[in-house]
Amino acid sequence: TSYVKTMQLLAAKGYTTLVDHASTSDVEKAYQAMSDMGQMPLDLVAYHRLADPRQPIAPISRSYNGRYRLGGYKIVLDGSIQGFTGYLSQPYHSHAPHHEKDYRGYAHLDASSFKNLVMRAYAEKASLMVHTNGDAATDLYIDAVRQAQLAHPNTNIRPVIIHAQTMREDQLDSAAELGMSPSFFVDHVYFWGDRHRDIFLGPDRAARISPTASALKRGLIFTLHDDAPIVSADPLRSAWVAVNRLTSSGKKLGGEQSISPLEALKALTIHAAYQHFEETTKGSLETGKRADMIILQSNPLEIDTVDIKDIHVLETIKDGQTVYKQASGG
Repeated sequence: TSYVKTMQLLAAKGYTTLVDHASTSDVEKAYQAMSDMGQMPLDLVAYHRLADPRQPIAPISRSYNGRYRLGGYKIVLDGSIQGFTGYLSQPYHSHAPHHEKDYRGYAHLDASSFKNLVMRAYAEKASLMVHTNGDAATDLYIDAVRQAQLAHPNTNIRPVIIHAQTMREDQLDSAAELGMSPSFFVDHVYFWGDRHRDIFLGPDRAARISPTASALKRGLIFTLHDDAPIVSADPLRSAWVAVNRLTSSGKKLGGEQSISPLEALKALTIHAAYQHFEETTKGSLETGKRADMIILQSNPLEIDTVDIKDIHVLETIKDGQTVYKQASGG
């Protein structure tokens, strides 16, 4: 099937656990059937796209049934900055076509409806991932989590902020206080950074997109993702962007938000395991953990940082078994 082929392609890029960030009931049934038939070479965690607080779904679990589990809920709260649909606290830098001059984008849900969805996740102790690109959308998320934690004290579901693209310093403070964890789509810097600076956000806000260094200063556990198929899946490219902060035209954008190669690798491994409640079994090479690992052509901690994106994956090992090996001479 196309799912199996996709998993094989992702294994070749060095992935051992995959995440579907917007699954539906029909897709979830297909995933479980694939797992039952032994067709999944990698682990897969799905997050059900939630729009109705009463909508029934399959049981959520932190344990795999074969190589698959339904891990929790995903809510999409706004759109994209480059589509003029991200929900910002201040107007877009350039005038958005067909909109008033002080247009700031919009949220997909009103605050009350969104809060009800977040409350459901807390009531069920279900993992939660919410897509926010604009900082006004992140404000709604932080407010909803604060209210949900008052209603459900001692419930830490490690709420994840997906993209977290324009998070402000005060929002990072709130995230640290509330135990929220950003997952940065840092590839925005490379693919859209020039246009964010010149068109969508202006130079000051654009320099702060995917504020990984600011998150690191606060001790926040954060991850990097590439949001495939929006851009191609490539974890080493994401690491390269986080370290170098270069746009597609070769210009530096927000160099003060750069992180070290080691921190970038942590964001793709042990921190990713943490966001999915799997840090005791995955994310680092330790006795007693799953034997999920990759062998790289070069050490990303030792080579010139501009070359990190060009490192080849030589072999991918899942549970001690080779699931991808580069052809000799390839």
